[in-house]
Amino acid sequence: MSTQGSKKIIDLGLILKNLPQNPGVYLMKNKDDEVIYIGKAINLKKRVLSYFQKKQTDEKTFLLIQNIASLETIITDNEVEALILESNLIKRYRPKFNIELKDNNKYPYIKITTGEEFPRIVKTRIKKNDKALYFGPYTSAKAINRTIKTITDIFPLRRCSKRIEITNMAAPDNVSHCLNYHLGKCAGPCSGTFSKDEYNKLVEQVILFLKGKKQLLLDHIKEQMEKEAEQQKFEQAIFLKERYQAIMNLLKDQKINTSGSENEDVIGIANRSDIHSITVLNKRDGNIVGKKDYIVNSSMGTHDVIEQFLDLFYAETSDIPDHILLPVEIDDTNILEKFFKDKYNRTLRLVLPKKGMRKRLIDLASKNALQKLEEEFYKYNPEKAIHMLKNVLDLPKVPHCIEAFDISTIGGSYSVASMVKFIDGSPEKKGYRKFRIRYSPKQNDVEMIAETVARRYQRLLNEKSPLPDLILIDGGKPQINSAKKILIDLEIEEIPVIGLAKKQEEIYSYMEKDPLILDKQTDALRLLIAIRNEAHRFAHSYHKQLRVSGSLSSKLATIPGIGESLTKCILSALEDSGGDITIQDLIKIRGVGQKRAEVIFNTLKSH
Repeated sequence: MSTQGSKKIIDLGLILKNLPQNPGVYLMKNKDDEVIYIGKAINLKKRVLSYFQKKQTDEKTFLLIQNIASLETIITDNEVEALILESNLIKRYRPKFNIELKDNNKYPYIKITTGEEFPRIVKTRIKKNDKALYFGPYTSAKAINRTIKTITDIFPLRRCSKRIEITNMAAPDNVSHCLNYHLGKCAGPCSGTFSKDEYNKLVEQVILFLKGKKQLLLDHIKEQMEKEAEQQKFEQAIFLKERYQAIMNLLKDQKINTSGSENEDVIGIANRSDIHSITVLNKRDGNIVGKKDYIVNSSMGTHDVIEQFLDLFYAETSDIPDHILLPVEIDDTNILEKFFKDKYNRTLRLVLPKKGMRKRLIDLASKNALQKLEEEFYKYNPEKAIHMLKNVLDLPKVPHCIEAFDISTIGGSYSVASMVKFIDGSPEKKGYRKFRIRYSPKQNDVEMIAETVARRYQRLLNEKSPLPDLILIDGGKPQINSAKKILIDLEIEEIPVIGLAKKQEEIYSYMEKDPLILDKQTDALRLLIAIRNEAHRFAHSYHKQLRVSGSLSSKLATIPGIGESLTKCILSALEDSGGDITIQDLIKIRGVGQKRAEVIFNTLKSH
């Protein structure tokens, strides 16, 4: 059994090609393996590639890119976790470019004002000595805006600068309520209907929330809720119950920080054939602060691989936790615990979580292990791969241009096809095409492949455009035969067509009875798998896009006065905003006023 740690030479181009599209954190390193920049993203691939795809005019950003030798990612389940993890890692590594790239902007804070009858929650970049409460700093204005939005969704503190005093509060009938009040994001203390005592309790809860005192906050709300119920103030008790549940829902999946001060190593594993990927998440003082990835080549089972990995890993490290969370049960738990006791004179417990937060941490570590495995498993030399394909498939020439097709449908609904193009073993994204299936109404992959291939190559022939050297179909014999029949009808049957079946990665060829089975570590097969997976990803993303648009269109159609033209404008604005549209954005659309914008906003919010 051999292990390969993170000290090996990194192929940065390969890492960029295989970046995950999950939320998470990215760590950029120099040639000495030092972390020089840490960032977070909702979509890691999109964010990291943006550094390399556009011309950088900022001198410091350009200098950062020149110093990047390798890159590491840590996947999280949501952007809140990514924000917390980014903060933890910046505090630990203090990368120089995080300071340099942000030195023209002061970090923003959340501020709870004092010295006012009804304190406000605001964003500020200036921390004064004014006895106000400051929380932060946060690493981006976007993150702090979302945090404040989350807080005011649950705790309706005021954000306006209106001067409110007990002595000059307006009578309720004379108050012109703001939009935040109508949206339930402000308690409306200016109306005189919300007492100072009630408001102060709200402020106290927000402070507990921002300090991370989750259990104390929940206990506080529960106690207040029970008091209101005892006094038969049922409406207020219901409000408190809804707030309690909202906080529970918000906190239940945040695994990056926990309320305790645990020192734990969380181990995740994924494997294909004899290649095992192991990820170790390091949790110190209740915070995840790091990740280590290892590739293990072994024919042993998962249990044995984990057991031997523990022997090797903890014999070399000096950073020993209190607990090791395991993804699978191993036989020699007692022996290993005794070994750790003898070696480090400490009690180190091996734990196999079955449910709860620890189990979700194991799942997160395994998700990162799978990403690392895919980076390793689909690594190939493009030039070597295309020449090997010519030989193993007995092709008439080297397949410099390969086009691949895949179908995505659910019960025949929103059926689409994708076509991706690889030139000399690398994706040529400007050559990608997507198709709405027009003539195959039922869920019939064979007919859909035939339709897509016919439309693609009839167009190339009409335009007198170059044809590919090889066509790859996601599927087996039936799909290949349907594609080949189309090529024969178009009189371009000389183009070779192959299929790649998912289960055993078997290669099917036209007129060949038996499939070709290649070693899973050969460059040729890894290239075909990468192309097939890219076609699948492209088809699936298009299918999902259509499903979401169709669902939203149906919902918008229920609003009086919203026709097809206005629906298209709303969906376009929603796409431009990245899904985070506001009432103000909607008002800017021609034909949408204040009242209609509120109705549309609430409809989209409930989606």
